[in-house]
Amino acid sequence: MLMIICMGVQQPRYLDVAAMLQEEIGTLAPNSLLPTEQQLAKRFGVSRITVRGALDLLERNGSVTRLRGRGTVVSPEKVTRHFSPLTSFEKDMEGQGRAFTTEILFYEPQGVAPDYVRERLDLPSSGEAGCLSLLRLVDHRVVSHELRYYPPAIAAKLDPDRLVEEGTSEVLESISGRVITDVDWESEIAAAPTQVSEALGVSPRTLVLLNAYTWHLDDGTAGESGLITYRVDRCKFRFETTFLHEEAKGRR
Repeated sequence: MLMIICMGVQQPRYLDVAAMLQEEIGTLAPNSLLPTEQQLAKRFGVSRITVRGALDLLERNGSVTRLRGRGTVVSPEKVTRHFSPLTSFEKDMEGQGRAFTTEILFYEPQGVAPDYVRERLDLPSSGEAGCLSLLRLVDHRVVSHELRYYPPAIAAKLDPDRLVEEGTSEVLESISGRVITDVDWESEIAAAPTQVSEALGVSPRTLVLLNAYTWHLDDGTAGESGLITYRVDRCKFRFETTFLHEEAKGRR
């Protein structure tokens, strides 16, 4: 077995165990039960603390799920979210044939909007906005949390129950009577805010993918702004573009 040495310091043993288990997991079906900590410790000739460290690492990267009273099982395949070309969550999942559900956590037609939302929606400093909180589940597992804000004219007409059956972009276009023409999008890896971590079912300060966005309508106004948070242990992200290819063809 290859040991990785860095600046004269041997790699922690739990990383070796995690690497071997990761390779083994790749051959197992989702929900397969792994051996117990005691069995793994005996197999690899290490302590249970070392095994626990390896399993903690694998759980954080989404390879396994640790279930109380059952043990450690192989996690289902991560959900692929396509960001380029950008498409709505609903159309993305439908296109992949993935079963998904939307759960509405709360809706406030006249909520207090953060400063960045008021700026993006072009609201006065004391202006209110509709605030919608929802969860996305794929194959009955929570994968993302969405906090969506709407300007007053749209918030007053929004029935959040529509979003359980219809796409969020389609509902916005229906209410506003306008077409979404473009979106501002900014992504970063960051620690999940407390409220978001609770909704996602992860520990506080867990690293997640945060996407701040604003949808613009064909009359030049901002119809919606918010924050979408993805569990990186359950999601992977795909970008597709032909820009470089087309540029290369133009030089021929």
